[in-house]
Amino acid sequence: MTNQQAAVKFSEMRKVFKHSSQVTSIFVIFFCLLSTTIFSQTQKPEAVYGFYKGGFYMSTLGGETAYIGGSLIQREQAYQNGLRTQATLGVMPVRMIGVLPFPQNFPLPNDKVQAGNTRRATMEYGLTEHIGLFISYSTMSVVAQGNNQLAYPDRNSPNGYTNYVEAVPLTNTLYKDRNYGLGLNYHFLSRNKFDPFIGLEVSILNFDAKYRTGQLNNLYYPTYTHPGTGIGGRVALGMNYYVTPEFGFSLELFGSRKILKSNAFSSEAINHAGFQFGFIFNLDAIGKY
Repeated sequence: MTNQQAAVKFSEMRKVFKHSSQVTSIFVIFFCLLSTTIFSQTQKPEAVYGFYKGGFYMSTLGGETAYIGGSLIQREQAYQNGLRTQATLGVMPVRMIGVLPFPQNFPLPNDKVQAGNTRRATMEYGLTEHIGLFISYSTMSVVAQGNNQLAYPDRNSPNGYTNYVEAVPLTNTLYKDRNYGLGLNYHFLSRNKFDPFIGLEVSILNFDAKYRTGQLNNLYYPTYTHPGTGIGGRVALGMNYYVTPEFGFSLELFGSRKILKSNAFSSEAINHAGFQFGFIFNLDAIGKY
C-alpha cells in the first residue's frame, strides 16, 4: 500500500469515527431528555391534608353513652319501682340468694340502667369539597342492674311456688343492637388539618332485648331474650384532626333514636346520646403518597 492510499484510508476512518460519535451524542441527549420527562411525570403530587373531593376515608371509633332513655328503658324502670313498692309494703317477701330472710323495713338498692360501650366503623367518600357520603356499622348495648322477681318451691301455695323479690342486685344485658347506616357529612373546612363536620344518618338494625312479658299490674314478668328489627336516625357533630395526610384523630358527639319491633312487642323506642373518640385514615392519600 502506498503512502497516498494509506492517507486516503486514514481519512475515511476519521469520517466514520466522527459520524459514529455524532450518532452516539444524539442517542445520549435523547436518553437524557426521555429520562427527565419520565421522572417529572412520576414525581409524587403535593400532599393534601383533610377532606376533599375524591378522598376515601375510613374511621374507627369507640366511646360511652352519657344519656339513655325511651319506652323500653321506662318499662324496665317501672318494673323496678313496682318491685320496691311491693317489698316496702310487705305485699311480697324479700330474700337474699333465694334462702336468707331480708329485713322488711330495710330499703332495697336503687336500680341502674346504663349504656355500655359503643363501637362504630365508617367508610366515607368525598362527593364534593365539603359533602361526603358514608356507610357505617355500629353496636350499642344497655346494661341493667337491679332487683328481680323470682320464685321458690312452696307446697303450701296452690301454685306450688311463691314469688319473692331477690334483694341481691343482678346485672344483665337488657339490650344490644347492630346498626347498618347510610348518611351524609358536611365538612365546614376543605383541605385543612382541622376538619369540623356535622352528619345525618338513617339506619336499619337488628337487636336482642330482655323483655318482661305480661301485664304491668301484676308485676310478674318472665324474662326472655327476644330478637327483633328496627330503624334508627342519628345526628353527630364532630372534629377530625389530621396529623399527616394519611392519618388523624376523630372526636364526635352524637344523639340517636331507634324504633324497635319484635315478636314480643309491636313498638318500643330507645334513645341515647354520648361521645366517641377514635382514628381516621385517608386511604386515597395512602395510595398516593
